[in-house]
Amino acid sequence: MKGPFLRTVVVLAAALGLGAYIYFVESKRPAKEEKAKDKVFAGFKDARPAVKEITIARPAETLKLGKGSDGWRLLAPQSVAADTGEVDALLSGLETMEVQDVVSATPGDLGQYGLATPRTTVSLAGGAAQGLGLLLGDKTPDGSAVYAKLPAAPRVFTVAAFAAAAFDKKPFDLRDRGLLHAKRDEVKTLDVVSPGETYALARDPGGEWSFTRPLATRAARWPVDGLLGALEALRMDAVAAEDAADLKPYGLDHPSYRVSLGLDDGTSRVIEIGGPAGEKKHHAREASSRLVAVIPDALVDDLAKGMKELRAKRLLDVAAYEVQGFDVQAGGARKTYARASAKDKEGTDVYTWKRTAPAAADLETNKVQDALFLIGGVEADAFVDQPGPPEQYGLGAPALRLDLRYENGKPPVWLELGTADGAWYARRAGDQVVLKIPPAKADELVKAFTGI
Repeated sequence: MKGPFLRTVVVLAAALGLGAYIYFVESKRPAKEEKAKDKVFAGFKDARPAVKEITIARPAETLKLGKGSDGWRLLAPQSVAADTGEVDALLSGLETMEVQDVVSATPGDLGQYGLATPRTTVSLAGGAAQGLGLLLGDKTPDGSAVYAKLPAAPRVFTVAAFAAAAFDKKPFDLRDRGLLHAKRDEVKTLDVVSPGETYALARDPGGEWSFTRPLATRAARWPVDGLLGALEALRMDAVAAEDAADLKPYGLDHPSYRVSLGLDDGTSRVIEIGGPAGEKKHHAREASSRLVAVIPDALVDDLAKGMKELRAKRLLDVAAYEVQGFDVQAGGARKTYARASAKDKEGTDVYTWKRTAPAAADLETNKVQDALFLIGGVEADAFVDQPGPPEQYGLGAPALRLDLRYENGKPPVWLELGTADGAWYARRAGDQVVLKIPPAKADELVKAFTGI
């Protein structure tokens, strides 16, 4: 190798050697620790509980929040209850806010940062937080941060733009937008008046829901819980009128829907839904208030599904681990079964099943659990809401009767299956309705319980 080619090889070898050396040396050096950023308000975590007032002043408006014995209120520009979650978010934002960069310790013209007339001024009052504040100005050229300073200090620094944006809230963002203020677990009764249909439900001590009007029949746990969840989460999108003297313009003089919630403490909440308020929105109000809100149509859509959506199509919702024992009656014989618990060698509870009458016997646990699981897999094809005599459905002498006993004080339940004219029917505890069920499912259930 001679000439230019040889020189190229030598240079390449040297470069590779230098790269390998740098990699080896640098890889042995400890990684540099990124310096933690300073908090804008050091020690604010301890001062936070004492905050009694928050003022957010902007050139066009001033928002003021105050904390009293009944919680936070928006005091200006109007006096209404505040959203506690939003207030907590503001305080958390101040607690965690960090200094991104120090621009100048002794700035000259604050106008160049938008701080001569701040875009936003945040002021706090109360206890150790008294006098704390923050001035927010313009965004930095790249838009990722905002110029800021403390009222009593000359230093100009930057904070993250997303942290500053938390103080761009409008009055509506900070007010309490809830309408019913009722937790789903507190609801004891539910009464719905809707176009062409009225129905009522009640929750029993075991937590199960049933219709009490227009007929006594079981309700489906999850659809009812979903409706209660929608009522609990109901928030207004806007305020149509703070104090409506006339409800007619909003369709609330004769509401389309009226939903009443009876609570455990004996109080009630009522939501009335009136006419449309634009695309996919409706007017609504809590019946004791003259505030008319605009709500999204999600709740209206749920209510429009009617009573049929809430009916229990399953024979029963059975959690096998809750069943303490059961009786089976079939073919003129009655058998009783009980669950027992023992510790394995690791000390873990192990459940076993036994037949206790008429002849005691140990059972295959999985076989019993599978039979109990089958109950929840049987759904009605149709409902007979005004049934005739039980004999009409083969229920005068049922092909199968199950009596289930639960732990933890949950009330016992029963169900019966009968057959007539090639069809299968069922009825259950506390239910005036007869269910028509698929023959294949009924046959499978009868075989499962008569075979253990």
